[in-house]
Amino acid sequence: MHGVKPKSSIISTLASLLLLSGCSSWVQPPVRELPASPSPESWASADAAQQSLAPQSWLRRLEDPLLETLVDEALTANPQLQQAQALLDQGSAQAIVAGAEQQPNLNASLQAGRSDRGTVISNEFNLGLSFGWELDLWDKLSDSARAAEINRQALEQDYSDARLSLAARVTKGWFAAVEANQQLQLSEHLVRVLASRLEVLEEGYRSGIVAALDIHLARANLAAERSRLSTREQALGNSVRNLELLLGRYPSNHMSIGEQLPALPKSIPAGLPSELLTRRYDIRAAQLRVESSWATLARSHKDRFPSFNLTATLGTSSNEFDQLLQGNSLVWSLLGGVTQPLLDGDRLEALEAQSLAQAQQREASYRDTVLQAFFEVEDALQQEHQLRRFVQQLELSVVESDLAETLAAEQYRSGLVEYITLLESQRRAFDARSTFIQARNQQLQNRIDLYLALGGDFITEADNDLSPELSSLEQSSPEPASSNDNASR
Repeated sequence: MHGVKPKSSIISTLASLLLLSGCSSWVQPPVRELPASPSPESWASADAAQQSLAPQSWLRRLEDPLLETLVDEALTANPQLQQAQALLDQGSAQAIVAGAEQQPNLNASLQAGRSDRGTVISNEFNLGLSFGWELDLWDKLSDSARAAEINRQALEQDYSDARLSLAARVTKGWFAAVEANQQLQLSEHLVRVLASRLEVLEEGYRSGIVAALDIHLARANLAAERSRLSTREQALGNSVRNLELLLGRYPSNHMSIGEQLPALPKSIPAGLPSELLTRRYDIRAAQLRVESSWATLARSHKDRFPSFNLTATLGTSSNEFDQLLQGNSLVWSLLGGVTQPLLDGDRLEALEAQSLAQAQQREASYRDTVLQAFFEVEDALQQEHQLRRFVQQLELSVVESDLAETLAAEQYRSGLVEYITLLESQRRAFDARSTFIQARNQQLQNRIDLYLALGGDFITEADNDLSPELSSLEQSSPEPASSNDNASR
């Protein structure tokens, strides 16, 4: 009869489990859905090609090998990107920890003691194994594991987005430095021209040919340009130091900068608005975080229901260490228990409400991310159109201003116009060239913004050794994890 009790206890336990599993339908929280995302059939901005967007390896399209080398350097040494990598590693470890909670645990212990009872000194040695396992009756642990795994996937998207953003920042920083270098060279050229003309004027003044007013105007103009030259030297230094920071270098302002901005690549098709939701890393990360919050909410809801645990121990003790494994004093136990929260000061209910609020916050954040993405595309497309017309008119302005400056110089030498007319034509020609350089940089900067807004990726030589999902959009984009998938590792 002694052997019947454990058997009947096990049967009773199994029956209780079956009864509890029949109630699982009311343990599941309500199903949630992603908020509707505005996705028009076509872009509102003019001149936007609506065909499907081909993968954009935009860094190579700029045809600047030195720039590709700088991007590779930044991807290796930039501290902010290293932080993103560390966060991804942390999320991966957390996913393993959450998944391990679903598995049984087994621990071994060895204890030794010595006691003195006055007349008798004795030794005691204990060797034991302990086993524990929480049965995932309501998929509580699965929900936690799924939340951690989906969060890891979101961190992967964050890391990819950080790499893409860094490549774009280095590219834009390089263009800004090249523009600053061109502006500096333009000022240096103008200073040389003005200084040379001032020498000629002073010689003419000493000969009584040139009026004193022309000398004063020429000196004032040269001083103003030298002042602007100092400002542009500082601007170039700032641009170089900012670029060095992105590369993970010491900001020493010791870096060779290109002398010409590259040609603007041909216009790219904008693709369909609906494609944006699957191409952009930040949107995919926001969606994954919504799904992670749903899994966390499910866990919080199910924490209010019973938990079932199995524990077992196996041990032996002896006064002699060498007799521990002989089995003369072997002891074992097997226990099963059900725990149901009853009174907790509404703690579990508040935790569920907190999880619900977090899910609602992330749903709103997802919709905001989508709206912001559409705004960025529309804004960059409009800027693309406006800047193209702006640069075309500036190019014409440069040509006409140069012709006007040449003609004014000839007429001044002939005595047909005053020196103030020559100075004005010089100023207009300089401003036209300076503005043209600035506008070309703006075009390139906006093109990078457009690539980013459309979800375009980049490729460098070093990316050939990286995983495809991090190096090119030509590979199929990973789908966000489904809330119904078992994401335990």
